[in-house]
Amino acid sequence: MRLVDPVLYLKLATTGKLPSPQRLALAITRLLQSDNYKIDDLVRLVQSDPALAGELIKFSNAASYGNSRPIVSIPKAVVTLGTKRVGVIVLALSVLHSNRSGQCLEFNYERYWSRSLLTAIAAQALSPYARINDEDNFTAGLLCKIGELALASLFPERYGEVIAIPDENIQKRLLFEREIFNTDHVELTATLLLNWGFPEAMVTAIYFCEFPDDSEFIQGSRIHGLSLSLQIASELADIGIPKGTCPRTTLPTLLAHANRLGINYEEFYLIADSIIASWLKWGELLKIQTHEMPSFTDFFASSESNNLID
Repeated sequence: MRLVDPVLYLKLATTGKLPSPQRLALAITRLLQSDNYKIDDLVRLVQSDPALAGELIKFSNAASYGNSRPIVSIPKAVVTLGTKRVGVIVLALSVLHSNRSGQCLEFNYERYWSRSLLTAIAAQALSPYARINDEDNFTAGLLCKIGELALASLFPERYGEVIAIPDENIQKRLLFEREIFNTDHVELTATLLLNWGFPEAMVTAIYFCEFPDDSEFIQGSRIHGLSLSLQIASELADIGIPKGTCPRTTLPTLLAHANRLGINYEEFYLIADSIIASWLKWGELLKIQTHEMPSFTDFFASSESNNLID
């Protein structure tokens, strides 16, 4: 795993333009990564920010929809959501609210967050097959391309020129970024997440998710499962929200990768439909743009009938 040169990273960080969670979100993330944290400690941190507390109560009521009594207290909201999910929501809200727009005209910020949310939900849905904690997989999916947002924030004009060029080959894109910026979005993603206190194993899996075959992960290991599930989630998001007129990922490629996690075609169709339903719901809660999509079952079946799948 290659990281940004420390001298360069310090220079980039001092600009104040790097995306970053708010201090409270980082404190909550680090608390939940400890082995002996107490729920009371989490509740106190959440209660220190009235706006955050209100958002969590809204999410907890959505999660317990149908119950006769609305949730109005933070302790009850934390219990309803679960501590790990609280951490996911806090981190998502923190990074999202600070980076909804920017100066890079060619970078579609709304599309970026919509795609990141779809990737996160897909990664979470795939976590049982990858044998990974589902909240960890959600967070990894949400932030696995945060380096792209960082480049758009740091170099809005030059990065706009870069993303205007088709990127059919990820390795060529990374080389092009390194030539211009002395780093690339994959290195930046890993360096940012490590500096935010994320576990090295998770960061390593994220680092290789765009090209997992270049890693030396043992087939069937947890880190391999995480990286592969993130790759599949990203490919599904690419089909759901393509950058151009057609997605870079093909259906045969997506389904072949899903099969490596032990998911057959028919099962993947159903998983994909449930992912889209969750994406629409989360998009409404987070105020992220989403769109209705045809049933993936019908979509894939139509593709099969057109001989798109071998």
